[in-house]
Amino acid sequence: MTAPAQAPNPSPASAAAAAKPPLHVLIVDDHPVVAEGWEWITRGRLECRITAAATPSQGWRAWRRAAPDIIVIDLTMGDSKLAGVRLIERLRAAGARLPILVFTMHRSPITARRALQAGCNGIIMKDSPSAEICEALRELVAGRGYVPADLARKIALMERPGAVPARPRLTPRELDILRAIAGGLSYRDIALRANISYKTVSNVSQTLKDKLGAQSLADLAVKAVRHLSDSHDGI
Repeated sequence: MTAPAQAPNPSPASAAAAAKPPLHVLIVDDHPVVAEGWEWITRGRLECRITAAATPSQGWRAWRRAAPDIIVIDLTMGDSKLAGVRLIERLRAAGARLPILVFTMHRSPITARRALQAGCNGIIMKDSPSAEICEALRELVAGRGYVPADLARKIALMERPGAVPARPRLTPRELDILRAIAGGLSYRDIALRANISYKTVSNVSQTLKDKLGAQSLADLAVKAVRHLSDSHDGI
């Protein structure tokens, strides 16, 4: 009787791949659908386990508790356009060494450079093709960085000696609050006049400090007058 054929032993490489745990990705974004989108984007391309956090504070706690392999952070959360940048700074200050990928709709080279200076390893746009998003993830996991070519060129031009700094683009609300600060109004007065909350005024002012490079409210008032005087926005 012929002995039954034995199945070939798996190679060490294939056995290691089969035993390798899925990549643990922490998504910090205030829109729950984003985490669901990442599960769809990576399906069939990368073996991932997704953990979601809806706020920077939740993201901070999830990093400490869940020990992810990589963190994907949106820049804008709640009323703050740079909440993600501040979370990156906090993570790096605490000694976080894992890769951080910024996942954003912001195409401004000023904002991108700010995120890179804070300590992120890569940037990818939310409207990028799924294949490119997965490529960015692979690059960071492999210890490299990733910035889309067109954005990288803009950042490089900003870094040239003698380059004229690009003027930050402000939203209509940011301009309204900037004019009020230049006019000497307090946060409370601005909130009452604009019929918005004190917290919103405070958050927008923090964003303005980041965009204009101001260190304090007094410094912001000075830079507000300068910005409005040098631009077509007026005081």
